[in-house]
Amino acid sequence: MDKEWEEFQKEIRQVNTVSEAIVAEDDEEVRLDRQIEEIDEQIMCYQRIEHLRDRQETVKRLVTALKGRQSHGEDDIDTDEEEEFQEFLSGDWRAKGALL
Repeated sequence: MDKEWEEFQKEIRQVNTVSEAIVAEDDEEVRLDRQIEEIDEQIMCYQRIEHLRDRQETVKRLVTALKGRQSHGEDDIDTDEEEEFQEFLSGDWRAKGALL
């Protein structure tokens, strides 16, 4: 009877060891998935930042061009550039997708 009990306990320990290994592997997988999601979110934020920087540079160039033409006395400012600039400045900036 004692021999059977010892064999039973030995098998239980082996099963517990395998179970702990499976749980540890699952925990590692969940942790890696979470890190991948966080990295993907950071990449999206950096892409949004780059997009906003590009828009900022475009606006700065338009403002510089308009000021430069006005300071040189040019009254015939390119209407396309002026319309684009006015369109950018008008309206709700949230609706323009500035934060997208």
